[in-house]
Amino acid sequence: MVILERPFASDMMVETLEKNGIPVLKNEMSQERVLNGKVLSDNEFCEEYKKTGKLYTVSENALGWIYDHIQDKRFLDGISIVKDKSAFRKICRDIYPDFFFKEVNINEMAQLNTDSIVFPCVIKPSVGFLSKGVFVVHNPEEYRKAVETLQQDFAKAGADFPEFVVGKSRFLIEEYIHGEEYAVDAYYDENENPVILNIFHHKFMDESDTSDRLYMTSKGLFDQYEEPFTRFLTNLNNTLHLRNFPMHIEFRYDGKKAVPIEINPLRFTGFCLNELQVFISGQHPMLSFLKGRRVTKDEMWKGREDFTYAFTVLDLPKGDEDKAFDDEKFSADFPGVIDVRLVPDKTSGVAATVFLKVETANVQAFDRIMSLDMHEYMK
Repeated sequence: MVILERPFASDMMVETLEKNGIPVLKNEMSQERVLNGKVLSDNEFCEEYKKTGKLYTVSENALGWIYDHIQDKRFLDGISIVKDKSAFRKICRDIYPDFFFKEVNINEMAQLNTDSIVFPCVIKPSVGFLSKGVFVVHNPEEYRKAVETLQQDFAKAGADFPEFVVGKSRFLIEEYIHGEEYAVDAYYDENENPVILNIFHHKFMDESDTSDRLYMTSKGLFDQYEEPFTRFLTNLNNTLHLRNFPMHIEFRYDGKKAVPIEINPLRFTGFCLNELQVFISGQHPMLSFLKGRRVTKDEMWKGREDFTYAFTVLDLPKGDEDKAFDDEKFSADFPGVIDVRLVPDKTSGVAATVFLKVETANVQAFDRIMSLDMHEYMK
């Protein structure tokens, strides 16, 4: 069962839903996109959920409907705990007892005594979406500037996204987690065991960068991180006891321990990054969760051991919001383009997403994407 919502659902996903007869909630997006699929009314969808106990979304904009209609307290409590970053940090206290974090109201942030903060730190919404409202600050002066920007910008963010997505009133201040960042798509099965589907290295230009610009995956990445990430998810579910629960997790790993940044419930990586799996294994990861069609690591990477796959989120540059992304120029400038997807919803701030593939020996070809001037790729 799937709920489609803005800002984006790919043609690939819609075709997968239709081909496999997966029930979809009847709403504005499904009526526009799903022409030959099984579209259910609110009541029909709720009754179907009672039978299957499995629900997947493409966007956390669907959470409002879920809270209003799904009568499953355990399921809803699980969503709330992992969605609320402060509540999640409290859950993880036993695993990371020395980790600093503090939750504050946005109106109280300016009055907070910075002597109580561990620098460097990260400021982010307790309930957030993409990288909106996320700041890395190194000292009290940077903290004050970040607070000023947040107070100015979040009135607009609240207009673009629902309250349960941006959570514009509460913020989490937590110590900066050192190490490389990794994004993981996984789910807890009916026996509460974790199943990892995707592992991506989330690349940044420097420690102040909070963009979603570049993600990469390879067999070497799975070989190195599948075991420690699975171990964390197993330990976490000894407390949460989630089952039939898809999620996207972001970790930082310093070579010794994997520290979670956040968990996003009921979906895999956004803007179809999770569909990089289709270009690797041939199967949509959604089917692993909904249909139990699991693809093992060995099956996924057989014959692809020497390749690295990548996904880039290309932002819509300020001043060029009315222009279109020049996919031909981008494809000419960067090797290994597999697919380009334009994002029509301007409120997302994204012009396009691109899937790429190169031999691992040439992976440095992706480095230029990090500092790309998007004004050069709009027409």
